[in-house]
Amino acid sequence: MHARRLAFEILTQVEEQQAYASLLLDAKLKQARLSQQDRALATELTYGVLRWQGRLDYLLAAVTDRSWSKVDRPLRRLLRLGAYQILFLTRIPAYAAVNETVALTQAVVRGHATPGAKAFINAILRRLLERHATIRFPDPSGDPVGALAARWSHPSWLVTRWLKRLETEETEALLQANNETPALSVMVNRLKRRPEEVEERLTRIAGSVTPGRFVPGAFHLKDGAEALRDPAFADGWYFPMDEAAALPVLMLDPQPGDVVLDACAGGGGKTALLLGRLGGHGRVIALDPSARAHRRLQEARVRLGLDRVSPVQADARQAAQLFTRPVDRILVDAPCSGLGTLRRHPERRWQQQETGLAALARLQLELLHGVAPVLKPGGSLVYSTCSLEPEETDVVVETFLRHFPEFVAADTGGGLPATVADLIDSKGALRTWPHRHGLDGFYAIRLRRRNR
Repeated sequence: MHARRLAFEILTQVEEQQAYASLLLDAKLKQARLSQQDRALATELTYGVLRWQGRLDYLLAAVTDRSWSKVDRPLRRLLRLGAYQILFLTRIPAYAAVNETVALTQAVVRGHATPGAKAFINAILRRLLERHATIRFPDPSGDPVGALAARWSHPSWLVTRWLKRLETEETEALLQANNETPALSVMVNRLKRRPEEVEERLTRIAGSVTPGRFVPGAFHLKDGAEALRDPAFADGWYFPMDEAAALPVLMLDPQPGDVVLDACAGGGGKTALLLGRLGGHGRVIALDPSARAHRRLQEARVRLGLDRVSPVQADARQAAQLFTRPVDRILVDAPCSGLGTLRRHPERRWQQQETGLAALARLQLELLHGVAPVLKPGGSLVYSTCSLEPEETDVVVETFLRHFPEFVAADTGGGLPATVADLIDSKGALRTWPHRHGLDGFYAIRLRRRNR
């Protein structure tokens, strides 16, 4: 298995199975016996093609005789791989990019179609090599959406939405930020080590280490590959997490002795942060309906030392039937479109459809309905999503508050550092943006249940 074949297989699964590229890449790199150089190339090709797929498709369509939508999907993936190497990877000679892609075609296209497929791939890539500098993008004055969508590789529906809410220059800045490769961000596991110990270790193994701007115990690593292979990672000293994802935990501000419900626990990172804030006194009930998330949570429980957690594989929408006693605080980091995390998950821009936002909003509201009766009077609930879209943020909260008048928007809590003040809007909601703050796009708001 070489790097290009591995990238092609990941891109195939991402497109056909709606899979997450990061999970597939991690799994396949563990299995494949690749050199460090080839591991880096496979990673670059996978994420690069996903980030720039829109621009690649626009340019390839301009040099393809048939309609681009009628080109077989495997051939489109092969052409994107070749085109990305030609247009973005200057260290790979163009002739090598063409030849390697034709060779890969031989390996993945079987039967009588192979000779014709090889000739087609070869012809289109050589034509792109000759003509790409002369291909014009749409004129912004006549087609602003098309111009931004093609140049910055985002679906037109998403560009249209953002242009309605942001100025053209800011929309372009957001699109550009979504295509940048983010640093690896890690969070200190205070159940295992102090931040200064972790910073010293990371500096030794990863070189450039920058402390987080907003979250104490967050560090950004320019080259994080070694940090994820170091024994300190396996021993649970730290775990990957963007600063924005940690802010809802700080906003919830759990206190020693609290019983906290992590209603959509996922893989255990937020649970570790919650336990770290409890200081060894209190308990976290980690709820998630997914068997895969439950397995990851059980693994994290051992690696991260999550002794005071109760993992439960169940749906938070049925929380009222699961709990006999109220809890002090609830975190609902709800499943969402992920459109705030396109830097780290570029495939989401191609997988998520605008029509799917309404279904996600219904799920998010159902989760809030499910957990609301479990919260004690006077208790706090933080609702968060890694989305920038109103349907999944303000509208969900406004609808919930109409349905549950005993809940009100509360102050942001004492857990947030002073540096976060600029991230809070007039409604008391926290919002982060990739182009403004260098973080994933997140929304979080703290609600309080009134005392009877």
